[in-house]
Amino acid sequence: MSKAETENRTVEELKKALVALDYEVWMLWSLANILATDNQGKGVIHNALVESFLIHARILIEFLYKNGPYKDTVRASQYFTSDSHWKSMRPKKTDLLEETEKDAHKYLAHLTYTRSQGKRKWPSIKIATDIKTILKFFIEKLPDDFNEESKCLISLL
Repeated sequence: MSKAETENRTVEELKKALVALDYEVWMLWSLANILATDNQGKGVIHNALVESFLIHARILIEFLYKNGPYKDTVRASQYFTSDSHWKSMRPKKTDLLEETEKDAHKYLAHLTYTRSQGKRKWPSIKIATDIKTILKFFIEKLPDDFNEESKCLISLL
């Protein structure tokens, strides 16, 4: 298997990274479901849940959509022959995921004026569903080298 230009990784390293991807997906869906049933909507626990959800959503969005050289960051494109191969076949990023990624930077990762203008609603189930759709596509397109490691991921989706 030929690796993407981002970093030369062995098949074994990429297999281990899929196990870490399982954790990200599990946390995303666990938190999305908790937030969907959380009636409090305020307070430190609710805020911690939202922030954790956004961190996992951001990690998965970047895994699926970021390209280019990243020495230690796992990218979906690394599982294919080139960055451009994955980029040309993956589904277009939804407006909601585009907005979530951009706003997570402004509301979570940085102290911004945008954040000071008020609370933003985060439709956790819809965000998680959009990510799930692309992850399913990613799994369907994975080379056969990763069939065994993708089984757990499939069960989470």
